[in-house]
Amino acid sequence: MIVDYTESVEEATQIARVALPLANKYALPANPVNYAVLYEYVAGQNSELNAVLDQLREAKKELTSDQLQALYQRFVDSGDEQVINNVRQALAGIMASTIGSLDKVEQESQSYQASLGDAANQLASGKGAESPVDVIAKLIEETLRMQETSKTLQDELEKTNKDLMQLRTDYKRVRQESLIDPLTGIQNRRAFDESLSENCTQAGASHQPLCLLLVDIDFFKKVNDTHGHVVGDAVLKQVANVINDTVRGGDVLARYGGEEFAVLLPNTPMDGAERVADNICNIVRNCSMNQLSVGAEIGRITVSVGVAQFHSSESGEAFVVRSDTALYRAKESGRNRVCTHTFEAKVEQAVDV
Repeated sequence: MIVDYTESVEEATQIARVALPLANKYALPANPVNYAVLYEYVAGQNSELNAVLDQLREAKKELTSDQLQALYQRFVDSGDEQVINNVRQALAGIMASTIGSLDKVEQESQSYQASLGDAANQLASGKGAESPVDVIAKLIEETLRMQETSKTLQDELEKTNKDLMQLRTDYKRVRQESLIDPLTGIQNRRAFDESLSENCTQAGASHQPLCLLLVDIDFFKKVNDTHGHVVGDAVLKQVANVINDTVRGGDVLARYGGEEFAVLLPNTPMDGAERVADNICNIVRNCSMNQLSVGAEIGRITVSVGVAQFHSSESGEAFVVRSDTALYRAKESGRNRVCTHTFEAKVEQAVDV
């Protein structure tokens, strides 16, 4: 279910100020999933979500991230980017509120300056309907009023500073967590898409080689069906760790989807990428998948890998398709192996009319 977010800046700010403390109340990390659920709950636009969450709150003293994950997948699932936009709106709302306070003080200050000028002229000239005592009394009154305005501003700025510090922290955490796969701890599909675009642009401009590996765990459905999803998740983590230990610091490893991983290898030609892919296959094949490591004796796990090298005349999407084609060939030809896909330029022939 996708909900349209139509709140104004002020409304989004108020929702954020309720949603974040609600997360703290239940000791929930303000990650994108939790924040998205709580934001919609406070906003009250998703009636089905609110009904289920109200039942959970009434039935239990605690809420867990797993429960909110299930609610997110069932009722929200509109993309974590909206969460970041909500935090941006909250920040904008707080800043707008602060600017309004500053404008009010500026107006009060201008009025106070005008009163000081009038009083100075009356005292200097001796003219005017008011006596010097009345003029001074009025100045004291204006000064006290200005002090009260300044105190109000100071309190508002202190509160705003706390809000900004909290939201800045939450924004950074949300942004970072929105690019991380919560199960394996490596980058997720969104992070990969961003890295793919950046690396293809850089490779096209610098003419440096760029290769992509798509790695798929063989017969992973059988692992889930036989041993359950808990063991399956442990296998995913184990394979992710193996690949992460194999690649270099400048390489990009991401969970591409399900049991599939993507590895971008900047400044790496095809032969180097094949060596990396072979290493991944060999290490995974020899990795212990037993009771101690994954919670069950599941035997040998293998992976299939498709490799392609980027060509400056193709799009990032076409680059991924070629790597995926190579992966498909590896699985069709027996699995537990590496296959490559070489770029073939399309030549348009002129036709005489």
